[in-house]
Amino acid sequence: MTYFAMPRPTTEPDTHRDADGSAVPPALATFALYSMHSPETAASIAARRALMSRKGLSVEEANQRAQARRRQAGRIGRFNATAVLLSLAALMGTALAWMGSTRESQSWLLIGYGVVGIVCIAALACLTRVPAAARQPLEHYYLPDEQLATAEDIVLLRRLAGDDPELEAITSTWWRSPAPIRKADLRLALDLQRAKSGSVNRAGNRR
Repeated sequence: MTYFAMPRPTTEPDTHRDADGSAVPPALATFALYSMHSPETAASIAARRALMSRKGLSVEEANQRAQARRRQAGRIGRFNATAVLLSLAALMGTALAWMGSTRESQSWLLIGYGVVGIVCIAALACLTRVPAAARQPLEHYYLPDEQLATAEDIVLLRRLAGDDPELEAITSTWWRSPAPIRKADLRLALDLQRAKSGSVNRAGNRR
């Protein structure tokens, strides 16, 4: 007598189902970004990436950037309306001296040389004078995001971290970093909070 073995039922792997019934691998189901218990949007993912890729700006780097901007502002300040007037006066003095030379007029020649001499002295004075822009402190040339965080900013950042465990875990290394906390860091934390609030509000509206 011939016996036929009954086929054993195949057991499906331990998978999870999302909202539309499609299978989701367990690794993705447990991962925070793909967990259905934590709705995510493109804005919240982008804010989290920006926060986690934050690069602290040291005091030396901030000062170097500010010094470069101050030097550039000083160069621009030297070439203003005074420089244009001096150039025109130098051309006029040269023309008077040339006229006195061609017409053999000693008075015109001396006037032209005198004007050119005065222009040269004034030009040297302008070049040696430090422009007002170059006398400004370095903090004046910090960009808004490069400004140091104030005491109120630090209190706000600590409060946000206390309300959000993820933010607290990310910012815990900031306090041990030699780079001081700046306005840009607070903006990153606020962006993540707003993105998360928007994700929760959208999830609540769908329900």
